[in-house]
Amino acid sequence: MTVLSRSSGSTTRRMKWSGFRAAVALAALLTATGCLSGSYTTPRNKTAHGAEIGAAAGAVLGAIVGEGHADSILAGAAIGAGVGAGVGAYMDAQQEKLARIPGTSVERVGKDTLLVHFSSDVLFDVDSAVLAPGARSTLDQTAQVLMDFPKTAVVVEGFTDSTGTETHNLDLSQRRADMVANDLIGRGVDPARVTAIGYGESHPVASNATPEGRRQNRRVEILLKGKA
Repeated sequence: MTVLSRSSGSTTRRMKWSGFRAAVALAALLTATGCLSGSYTTPRNKTAHGAEIGAAAGAVLGAIVGEGHADSILAGAAIGAGVGAGVGAYMDAQQEKLARIPGTSVERVGKDTLLVHFSSDVLFDVDSAVLAPGARSTLDQTAQVLMDFPKTAVVVEGFTDSTGTETHNLDLSQRRADMVANDLIGRGVDPARVTAIGYGESHPVASNATPEGRRQNRRVEILLKGKA
């Protein structure tokens, strides 16, 4: 079964390095108001901190945009009843399992929301939407965790660097997001929980002026939001 994919739209396509600067400003504002903390750790005591957030600046904007798509999934009938007041502990347990998968890191971007990062170039080669050989094991383990925690919406987000045209980058990011989403579905994740979105070159997490920055911006992330 093929996952429903969505384009981020022309407005999002026009966001380049300015999106990174805006994210930095947003992260600074969240920090000043007590909504953003340092790196998020896995011990169980983090549940008591509620909405502590540990997102990098570029990921803040991506998470905010993707969360709307997660809410649409959660509003449907696919996930059923929520986990109620225990959603924080539910996401804690999911985060701990995901963090054990080689090549991934997990950030808490809200009490009920996680952002899963895959190491750059683990999933795809440069300018390719074909999964790299090493991606299979990573996605297999990721799919198993997602099936163990069925009360979460799954938003697969694709991003590129700024080389190439905006149209090419948007298409490439969408094809990569679709590829990962369909791979997860093929491994048993309920397709009704999953959507895929390509953002192209918008929401960079580093400057596109350097090779290392471009490498960081070529990425696929998974936003997970639990149903309270």
